[in-house]
Amino acid sequence: MPKTSTRRILTSQIQAAPWKNGGGVTREIATGSPPGPGPAPGPNWGWRVSLAEVAQDGPFSIFPATDRVIAVIDGEGMDLISPDGATIVLEPFQAVRLSGDAPLFGRLRHGPVRDLNVMVLREHFAADMDLWQGPRSATSDVGSEDCLLIHGLAGRCAVRVDGGKLHDLMPGESLVHEGQGRFEFQLADDSRAAVIRITRRQNK
Repeated sequence: MPKTSTRRILTSQIQAAPWKNGGGVTREIATGSPPGPGPAPGPNWGWRVSLAEVAQDGPFSIFPATDRVIAVIDGEGMDLISPDGATIVLEPFQAVRLSGDAPLFGRLRHGPVRDLNVMVLREHFAADMDLWQGPRSATSDVGSEDCLLIHGLAGRCAVRVDGGKLHDLMPGESLVHEGQGRFEFQLADDSRAAVIRITRRQNK
């Protein structure tokens, strides 16, 4: 039976990596290895979940061969502008899908924002992000080659994995589970949490 792992991560304990252009910093919450041996196009991870603090307007980094899901979790939103002038609107607490290959320019609306990012190598993985608001109860199942990450945004989010102990997640705290599992969620009044699912594609 494939191994499973569950770990808690506190954002404040993750070292911030400054961007080369000086426009912000990134904190990497969790990554997964790309499947198979040998070099592959694109980054050296199969999937990655991170937090970014965007302090000023500027170009978004290009990540070849990747798909992204991004959501603004603090601040008043941001617009992503493509070379042809088309705009991708990032409203607070709304997950938006985009290609990591696309050359985009980020334009802040009213001051800095913080966003939650999911990136996957599209050949091998798919990603979904849901932004939940309490009060809410839910259950979810994860496959043996998949990952579920829950990130607390506001208030209290309680999570139980496979009927085990209760994990109380506070804002800025993540629970990362890799491998098969069944989850029970309980969000208190006025609480928020991001629920991210990374699914392994069954390539032929």
